[in-house]
Amino acid sequence: MKNPTAVGLNPSPLPACLALFACLALPACTGSTNTDRNLPAPPADAPLAVLVDPFIGTAGDGMTFPGAIVPWGMASPSPHTVLTTAADALEGLFVNGGYRYGEPKIHGFGLTHLSGVGCPDLGLPVVAPTTGDVPLSFDDYGASYRNEVAWAGYYGVELGSETDGDSTIRAGLTATPRTGVLRFEFPSGEPANITLDAARGISWRRNDAQIDAVSETEIVGSAGFGGFCAQQGGGRIYFVARVDRAADAFGVVVSGTRSPAVQASGDAMAFLRYDVAPTSPVTLWVGLSWVSTDAARANLDAEQLPFDQARDGAALAWQDRLGRIEVTGGFEDDRVRFYTALYHALIHPSIAHDVDGTYPRFSRDEVGNAGGASRFTVFSLWDTYRTVHPLLTLVYPEMQLAILRSLQDMTLGADAPPKWELIGDEVQMMVGDPANIVVADSFAKGLTDFDAEGLYDVMKNAADRATHRPGNDTYLELGYVPMERSREVWGPVSTTLEYGLADWSLAQLAGALDRNADVAALEARAASYRTLFDADTGTLRPKNVDGTFLDPFDPDAFEDQGSIRLGGPGYVEGTAWQYAFFVPHDVPGLIALHGEQAFVDRLRWVFDTDRFVMWNEPDMHYPYLFTFVEGAASNTQREVRRAINRYFGAGPDGLPGNDDAGALSAWFVFSAMGFYPVTPGLAEYRLGSPLFERVLIHLTAAHHAGESFVIEAVGNDAESVFVRSATLNGEALTTPVLSHGAVTAGGVLTLEMSGG
Repeated sequence: MKNPTAVGLNPSPLPACLALFACLALPACTGSTNTDRNLPAPPADAPLAVLVDPFIGTAGDGMTFPGAIVPWGMASPSPHTVLTTAADALEGLFVNGGYRYGEPKIHGFGLTHLSGVGCPDLGLPVVAPTTGDVPLSFDDYGASYRNEVAWAGYYGVELGSETDGDSTIRAGLTATPRTGVLRFEFPSGEPANITLDAARGISWRRNDAQIDAVSETEIVGSAGFGGFCAQQGGGRIYFVARVDRAADAFGVVVSGTRSPAVQASGDAMAFLRYDVAPTSPVTLWVGLSWVSTDAARANLDAEQLPFDQARDGAALAWQDRLGRIEVTGGFEDDRVRFYTALYHALIHPSIAHDVDGTYPRFSRDEVGNAGGASRFTVFSLWDTYRTVHPLLTLVYPEMQLAILRSLQDMTLGADAPPKWELIGDEVQMMVGDPANIVVADSFAKGLTDFDAEGLYDVMKNAADRATHRPGNDTYLELGYVPMERSREVWGPVSTTLEYGLADWSLAQLAGALDRNADVAALEARAASYRTLFDADTGTLRPKNVDGTFLDPFDPDAFEDQGSIRLGGPGYVEGTAWQYAFFVPHDVPGLIALHGEQAFVDRLRWVFDTDRFVMWNEPDMHYPYLFTFVEGAASNTQREVRRAINRYFGAGPDGLPGNDDAGALSAWFVFSAMGFYPVTPGLAEYRLGSPLFERVLIHLTAAHHAGESFVIEAVGNDAESVFVRSATLNGEALTTPVLSHGAVTAGGVLTLEMSGG
């Protein structure tokens, strides 16, 4: 680690031509800012982008990808090292971003990726530069590699080993919102090829290409994907690829054989071949669309920037977004962890709309048009309702409002809210009814400029239907989902708890909308967790349909299949202990069931016996639960700081589990700032122990009353994890709670830190 220093620049307006990256608008840009084609140089005025280490999470279970992307972008060119199959998954092998740190070969660069999710998908199309003969297979375009480098918006690598000398290929990747930009420097005097493989992405659905080698400068087509987590569904990505150096030959490869045709389908690739590699770098642009090749071409035409300008524009876009939060103090590794976590939290949801507004409608198998608005995709809501959406609501409210309008469009169009939406499909992963929670939380925190009335009507209706909520009939009749339904309902206890939180959220929204007739019934449903409380074990225990508890019962039971974490009987991806305190909407009620001292003792025991895990979401709020008991907040401060330093590192294995579209990373961002949204739907935060001496959040004039909110941790260091006293704008803070209104009004929270 280096010496502590201050980091962070005030976010300032970007140059006009870079607004393309900052707000997803489409002004024309020309020119180039960096002519050094050998040594990539990040912009000097983007220091936060350079602090981002995209390799964090690419080893272990993090499942992130190291390639280039702009905030919430569609295009994400990134290297592939391992492609898995469903059979591999049964053996415990998952490489869901297409890249695993330290693998010996790179097999091209995919153009679309999911960040940190639990199953592989997308990754298409794949671009591979090679020398020698035209590659005929996936293995043919694999290459050893060295000298990887990456920061926010850029990835670079040399393809070839140390012994290859001058025969290495230098590859650089960057992106605009809808276009991947790739630059290749080939060794002089050798034949060179650029292969575009539309048959083999990360998805378990493969060999579904439609490809056309149009000319010596252009390849167009589409590629099928799908089968996320072995579910049904899928779709197509459309692309237009264009180079700035005309090839000497072009064609297609079908099922491992070079074809005399220029069009192909199925197991198909296309190539551009140079008899002698150009002496200057070749730039390849790949415009993408989820709708059509015409839309992909329009996206490319609107966003075809010179490589250096695209790379610098991406870094400056990240600087602008990351600069909403400034941190001072700590060590360099702390700042790398923080800004990389913030970076990962700003990848999904991703834009789905083309420059003309077209996008795939949710569950409708039709194309919509957003007009001048935005539409988003990749809603891993079971994960992100807890952290990502609250973070966007606070720090990026304009983006969260656009995301809410996408959720509105999906919900009204499908007559039900999404659960896990992926490129217009409902993939039906995870449990509960999480969209209700996102909507209610955002509304409670002041984001109300959407059709909340219409949205509420559809969500409330769907919440009463068993077709939307598996096991809903018994949940409504008994107050819980019984174990007899476990074949059709994954984790009856977990599902009951998630339904309860979703119903409580609906009740808060109903009250805010003066739908008072619904409030009492929804709140009664939200109290359903009490039917599962077992005073003998202190857990929320599975029940049978006759009202008896599951017996025998082992609260530590956990079933997995390879690396597929199924969970204990009655639970989703966790044990009874990881769900024992999962009642974020009624922590006081849960405490009353235990008794205050028993609650603290049991929660303390969970930490002391290493039953708290950070690799998954259900217990991520546990460190903050001590703040609900007077005099116990020091436990929160200790456990928050322990979790920050134990589970999150600055290396490739620096994430404790699947990042789940930024959910774990957003937990780190909140916790490092010193507060956390325990109860989504309630406009408050619980205090923890900040990692830095000073945190400044730039507020947004259109949504907030204040200009900035500052957390000053006086005397903070690695040992001083406890908060001795707290004042808000000079007034003593008597409870470890911050209201959302107090934060967005602006001001200074001063924490006096101590080591004991």
